[in-house]
Amino acid sequence: MQTLAISESINMGETHAVVKVYGPLGSSDVEMLADTGSTLTKIDESTAKRLGITPTGSAVVELADGTDRERGLAEAKVEIMGNKATVMILIGPDGEEPLLGLTSLGSLRLKVNPIKRQLEMAKFIEYASLS
Repeated sequence: MQTLAISESINMGETHAVVKVYGPLGSSDVEMLADTGSTLTKIDESTAKRLGITPTGSAVVELADGTDRERGLAEAKVEIMGNKATVMILIGPDGEEPLLGLTSLGSLRLKVNPIKRQLEMAKFIEYASLS
């Protein structure tokens, strides 16, 4: 019996999505990398300023390379595939890729299909014992 390594049988890659981000001054469609390794969604300072989204605090985040960075922390409404949710977002410097984080995906009832490289509707999951 012959078996194939995953890298030979499944072509996985990045999944991008257009996310409508709402702020007090309007809305904007932002192309984001759907990053299930990121806790929160991130937009850049220029987008935040244009939409009137201002930080209400800050958060230290750990990057993929293990370094820490401080980011502005704000609340914004986001929309994908007709689903809307108010979520916590990070505000990063201009030039960094916008990210669609795991908490936003969950709030919007979405999951990433890495094979098709697209977002799909997801069920909420509850693993509680029924006693």
